Amino acid sequence: MANLRNCSVCGRLFAYQQGRAVCSRCREEEEEQYMIVRKYVRDHPGATVFEVAEETGVEEEIILQFLRDGRLQSKGFAEILECMRCGTRIDGGKYCSNCLRDLDSQLKGAISPTSQRSATEEKKSRGDRMHTRE
Repeated sequence: MANLRNCSVCGRLFAYQQGRAVCSRCREEEEEQYMIVRKYVRDHPGATVFEVAEETGVEEEIILQFLRDGRLQSKGFAEILECMRCGTRIDGGKYCSNCLRDLDSQLKGAISPTSQRSATEEKKSRGDRMHTRE
């Protein structure tokens, strides 16, 4: 049975699949808005979020969501968002480059010892086996 949810934008009931809780109609509308904003930003590099919203008719919050999702970058958007981890101003995405590096190294560190430990434990367990003579 399908996982039914209400669209977070329009409230319409829809069959939820992995991802955002947005129905297909709202997702299509969002994609159209994204294409409008993307074209405007490409034609007007250095435009601010306010200018883009004013000229395209797309709400500032939607433009900011495009930035958070990493779908947009522009010189005019520089340092408008904050890193979710440290609060440093960033121009797109959710984390600054320093936090991304740190999170990456932490993740690699968390994964590596486990795989190394299991290989070491396996070698020890082979050597500790009891042997019988027949």
